[in-house]
Amino acid sequence: MSTQRPAPAVPTSVFITGAGGFIGRTLAARLRELGATVTGVDLVADPENGIVQGTTTDPSTWAHALEGVEAVVHTAAIVSTVAPTAAAWEVNVLGTKKVLDASVAAGVGRFVHLSSIAAYGWGFPKFVTEDYPARVTGGVSTYVDTKTNSEQVVLANAHRGTEVTIVRPADVYGPGSVWVREPLAMVEANQMLLPEGGRGVFDAIYIDNFVDAMVLLLAADAAAVDGQIFNFGEELELTCAEYFGELASWKGGKVKTLPIKVAAPALTVVGAVQRRLGMKSELGPALMHMLNRDALVSNEKARKVLGWEPAVSYDDGIARSKQWALNEGLI
Repeated sequence: MSTQRPAPAVPTSVFITGAGGFIGRTLAARLRELGATVTGVDLVADPENGIVQGTTTDPSTWAHALEGVEAVVHTAAIVSTVAPTAAAWEVNVLGTKKVLDASVAAGVGRFVHLSSIAAYGWGFPKFVTEDYPARVTGGVSTYVDTKTNSEQVVLANAHRGTEVTIVRPADVYGPGSVWVREPLAMVEANQMLLPEGGRGVFDAIYIDNFVDAMVLLLAADAAAVDGQIFNFGEELELTCAEYFGELASWKGGKVKTLPIKVAAPALTVVGAVQRRLGMKSELGPALMHMLNRDALVSNEKARKVLGWEPAVSYDDGIARSKQWALNEGLI
C-alpha cells in the first residue's frame, strides 16, 4: 500500500454534478489542491465554490456553465433502493442522458459517469472484473436498476465528440459518508439489522482513496479510457458484521441478525409503514440483499491502467471516520 497520494496533472477546468454531495465536494477540494478550476451544479447553490443551483433533469438553467470546461464528472443521482421507479429513472437515467447531451453540445472533452458496483446485481464472482455482465433486479431495487440503465445511456452515446468513461465505486465510506451516518442512526434507533449473521461482504473504499483513483482517471490519456468501465474498490476481506459491528460499538450498541428469508419480507412491511408515516427509511428487501453479497470487485484494471494503489489503510480510514463522528456529536 502506497502512503503517498498521487498528484498528476489534471484537467484545468472540471465541472461536477452533485458537487455539494459527499463525493462531489471531496473530489472538488482535491482537484482544486492540484490546480484545477472546479465548478458544478447541485440542488443547493454554493457561489463561493462555483456551484450553481439546478437539477440534472433540466440542464437548460445551468448548461451555460459548461462552456470552456474540459471534463464533466457526473455524480448526481437519487441514491435510494426504495425511491419510486419513475423518480429514480427520471434522475438517474434520463438525467444522465440530459447532462451528457449538454456536455456534448458545449464541446466538453471528457465525461466521467459515476455508476456503482450495484450494476453487477447481488450475485457475482469473487473479485469480479469490469467485463462481467450487469444485472438488474426487476424492480426490487430501483437504485440498482436505474444505475445499470444509466450505464447503457452513456455507452450508447459514446463517439459523439465527448470521450466517456464509467466508474463503478465500491462502498465509499469516510467522514460524512452515508455509510457512517446512516448506520449510526440505525443503531441509535435499534434498527441495525444484518442478514445471515452479517457474513455478507462490505466492499469498502475510503473516500480519499476513491478520490485519488478519480484524479488518476481524469489525468489519464483520454483515448486510453474512452468507452471504458473501471471498478474502484480496495479488495478488503471485510464482512458486514465486522464493519457495522465496529460502528455499533462506537455507540455501545449491537447489530441484530436474521435469516434473509425472514429479514427481507419483514423489512418490506416495516419500511413501507415508516415511509407512509413520513419517516425517512431505507428499510426493505433490497437493503438486505445488498448486505448479503458474498464477493468483492477487482481493482486490477485500475492498478494496471491508472497505476492506482490505496494510500489510506482501512484502520486509518475507520479511525478518521470515528473521530469525525465524535466531532459531530454522533457518538
